[in-house]
Amino acid sequence: MLPKIFRSKHKVAVIGIYRSGKTAFITSFINHVMHHDREKLKIGEPKGSVKIVFDKEILVKNGFTRFPYEKFRIESNGKWPTKTKDVYQYSCSFFRSDWSMTKGQLDIFDFPGERLADIPMVKYSYAEWSDWLFNKVFQDRQYRDLAQAFLAECDRDVLDENGLTLVYRQFLAELYKSYRPVITPSTFLLQHVNSKEMEGKFLGGKVIRGDISSSFSGLSEVEQFVPLSEKARKKNIDLEKRFASRYSNYRNQVAIPLTNTLFDCNELAILVDVTTLLAANTGMYNGNRELLDQLFQILSPGDSLFGMGMDWFRKVGSGGHWGKSGCSQVAIIATKADKVYVSERDKLKDLVKEMMKGLIEKYEYNSSQLDYKYFACSAIQSTWIGKNGRLQGRLKEGEFEYELSQVPPNWPGKWEEGEMIFPNVLPEFPENETTPPDHLAMDDVIEFLLK
Repeated sequence: MLPKIFRSKHKVAVIGIYRSGKTAFITSFINHVMHHDREKLKIGEPKGSVKIVFDKEILVKNGFTRFPYEKFRIESNGKWPTKTKDVYQYSCSFFRSDWSMTKGQLDIFDFPGERLADIPMVKYSYAEWSDWLFNKVFQDRQYRDLAQAFLAECDRDVLDENGLTLVYRQFLAELYKSYRPVITPSTFLLQHVNSKEMEGKFLGGKVIRGDISSSFSGLSEVEQFVPLSEKARKKNIDLEKRFASRYSNYRNQVAIPLTNTLFDCNELAILVDVTTLLAANTGMYNGNRELLDQLFQILSPGDSLFGMGMDWFRKVGSGGHWGKSGCSQVAIIATKADKVYVSERDKLKDLVKEMMKGLIEKYEYNSSQLDYKYFACSAIQSTWIGKNGRLQGRLKEGEFEYELSQVPPNWPGKWEEGEMIFPNVLPEFPENETTPPDHLAMDDVIEFLLK
């Protein structure tokens, strides 16, 4: 056999708002690479002609927490894995039977979905961040209706810092309970811990119960900040300076390190749970799309040292650190496709394409090397057709046949929570750890990302 003198490196960032299924997706991905079954995961041309052979796990040395694959795989047999609270990384080397002289390396990153709301901070000053929220996000009816108390507080001539911060935290709590994803600073839901040995605490459960005593709008209770309108900034200059200083600290400690990791990845897997967006409301759709738009503006996919884009150098952070996006492959994935009938699954891909095409297509014109593709996929197939033809899966109450809504052919102009129903079924990994899970179209996704 020929020596493997070449290396094919795949640094994959898995991105999506909370509830998009990132952790289950990564766990399934690793399981299929580690124990590839050619009959179950058919890759290559013709289908099933290529065998992936796992070589070894590579120690994570760059300060990130190792993705706890074994823990998540065990947890995912009958329940959703533990909430991601930190940036996780899993690295391994592998071979493909169709690569005669090449050895592959996979570095896959799992980002907490809540942190996506902080990424816009990288390109904004405190004033610009405030204007983005006031002039765009809060203008969305689904956000504006919940923001009335905060907007009224900001309209006072003289602002009280403690009172203003409390009202903003109450507003963020209402956003979370109402499925609006633009919740920033994200430490309101996910505490930031500087120590590499400790994860932050997820506070969503407390927020749902009405307890925001530990949910701060900043790095800590004394480092809180909130957005201010242009009018409020002009009338409260000292307060603006305090908030701007705290914002800068937060940006340097949370948003910039996260984004620099994204810059270092050459592939993106963007997960969109279309069924959850349909079951929620227009605000969750609008917020998700806005955050992905901001992400693309910063990463500018397809721009790299060898691309044709003119803005491939961007300054990230202070102190002369320059960032360059190396992302040239983007998989845009409608996840949890097993939650709808077989005849409806193509609609999920159509909807995610309708949602995303206006965000990513423009980057294709600025680059000679951007490669992106849409998928409808389920990392773990956990539903089947019952005797009466209805979809059946394992819910919290046990196995259950249920009614579910039809997937619309296009995104509606407006919808509210409860108008469409797509019950969340629990994932089912095989108990045998060397048996990868059944899936829908994971072979297409893995083929695209590991080609």
